[in-house]
Amino acid sequence: MSTLDSQARLSADDRYELASRAMMHERRSRPAHLVAFGVLVFVIALLFLAFAWRHNSAAESKLLSNSVAAINVEQMMDQINQLELALLENPEDDIFQPIPDILTRITRIGEQVGLQNPIGLPRNTPPRTEGSARLMSYPYTVRDQSLELILEWIQQTQEQIPGLQAREVTINLNAQSWVVKVTLTRYERIQ
Repeated sequence: MSTLDSQARLSADDRYELASRAMMHERRSRPAHLVAFGVLVFVIALLFLAFAWRHNSAAESKLLSNSVAAINVEQMMDQINQLELALLENPEDDIFQPIPDILTRITRIGEQVGLQNPIGLPRNTPPRTEGSARLMSYPYTVRDQSLELILEWIQQTQEQIPGLQAREVTINLNAQSWVVKVTLTRYERIQ
């Protein structure tokens, strides 16, 4: 049995007040605002971490590309130094020195190879300047019955004239002869 008698019973208002005090006491013993503050700090830290990681990734990729560019620049500088050193040691072996009689040499090589038709003058194309050099282009159209002789002429011009290269070659067959369009190019130093 209960030790309280029938007069000690609480009224409805007293019970409501007692229940509200108990709930308030329970809220104080469980501080939800500290947990919410902790979660907020955690979310802010995650956002800051994501931003820092993204910034770090961008900086790392930029560092990598700059280091590759620096390595390429160093290699180019080494090549330039080696070329300048080779030029100082052997100034007469300069393959970029202008050749004033290059068209005559090309014609003579055609005669040496034994082409039936003489090599004419190439179409007039202006040189393309690139820094301290210019690219000279010599477009030829060669007609002959022997394709082998035309290809031999192209090969001999590249071997006998320093720095000369065949850039474009188009081969066609007519009813009577082969028609080869070739563009010979050469870089020359601007003096």
